[in-house]
Amino acid sequence: MGEVSRSGRTVLFVSHNMAAIENLCSRAVVLHEGKLQFDGTTKDGIQYYLNSLSSRSGRGSVIDLDRVGTRRSAVAPLLKRMEFFTDNEQPLGEGIPIGAKLKAKIHFELPTPVDKVHVGLGFDNMHGQRVFTAHSIFQPDLSIGTRVGSQVYTCEIPSFALVPGEYSVKVWLDLKRGQADTVEDAAKITVLESDYYGTGRVPWNGMFVLKHRWYLEQAADAK
Repeated sequence: MGEVSRSGRTVLFVSHNMAAIENLCSRAVVLHEGKLQFDGTTKDGIQYYLNSLSSRSGRGSVIDLDRVGTRRSAVAPLLKRMEFFTDNEQPLGEGIPIGAKLKAKIHFELPTPVDKVHVGLGFDNMHGQRVFTAHSIFQPDLSIGTRVGSQVYTCEIPSFALVPGEYSVKVWLDLKRGQADTVEDAAKITVLESDYYGTGRVPWNGMFVLKHRWYLEQAADAK
């Protein structure tokens, strides 16, 4: 696409991936519900878009999914709310320290009996890049059975080991025929600095922090 645009032709690139837009585009237009919200430079357009997401996303420990984000429903709004907890079952406050436990409870309704139901959580950085996906379909010993009425899926992440910063959360409900209900930008979670490595140094580069160990070996010819 970059080669095509440099050849003199105009390319219309539609995406939520801010990194790709920043790399490919010299001008940005932001639309919301079919209406023009911004028209200007790429840098200013990205900042306008990110600010608008922050204003629509839920924050805190309890998120009403009927009042936040952008919803796409195949049949009806089935996702109702999310609850976030951290270490010792404490409600998520202003943020979560690097490596702390994160528990999410997703409340939803099933108006008719179904025997295949899954929930997914997607965590994106502020450039729209997916950094982590948690999905109930990855649980090998999950027993579902036939379900109907009010339901709660719980996801436990023992160590939320992302670098400090703000992340957007997408939540979706999968039934037999695919995604039945989706809420984009449902919530914002801030990862806070913490002494994850026990050295007083905070990692900022990359996306994840991982426990690792360094040591010097004695050279073979050392005496």
